[in-house]
Amino acid sequence: MASTTVTGRVRATVRLKDDGAAGGAGVARVVASSWASDRAFPRTQGAAVAFELQTGDGEVFRVDPFEALVTLPVRSRALREGVRHEEGWIANEDEITVEGELERAGRARQAPALRARRIAVGGAATQHRLPPRSLRRGEFEKLEVVVAPVAVVIPVPAETPAPGADTSAPGAVAPSDAAETSAEPTAARRPKKKRPDSSGTPTPVQ
Repeated sequence: MASTTVTGRVRATVRLKDDGAAGGAGVARVVASSWASDRAFPRTQGAAVAFELQTGDGEVFRVDPFEALVTLPVRSRALREGVRHEEGWIANEDEITVEGELERAGRARQAPALRARRIAVGGAATQHRLPPRSLRRGEFEKLEVVVAPVAVVIPVPAETPAPGADTSAPGAVAPSDAAETSAEPTAARRPKKKRPDSSGTPTPVQ
């Protein structure tokens, strides 16, 4: 297996089942941690599910997080009955960096597997650090991947005029009408009046 480092976003395909945690209730998390001031050492506990990671160029990896050193941000704090509580998590659509051993999938349709050795999420001042093999396997539920609808424009073919139909512009005279107009008898037309010749020559009588 080759060692590699991948940065990408968690795909929304699975999530940890809601364990009733106050801060992360309703959040689609794939790795979650909790800390309480009244716990004996080690105080931080974590749970995770295997998830998918998609890079910026669209490549997808299946991440196995259970042997990794995990660093994740603390996103919730509370004080209940004198006990301080903290929660941290990695949620769907979070951008993370995963270092690990890459194992190519046996089936062509499966994404390559990445056995993580280190998982890190930056951007937070306070973080939980979970040592390797400290994550328990949590129950998961599948999520339906929502694909944005694509509008399909179907071109409408131009109508073919029926034989003999008038395709001219409104108000124009159709060719058949023009032919009929030109075919009117000349008798119906008024004869032109001839002006007398200015030279004084009488006009011949017709």
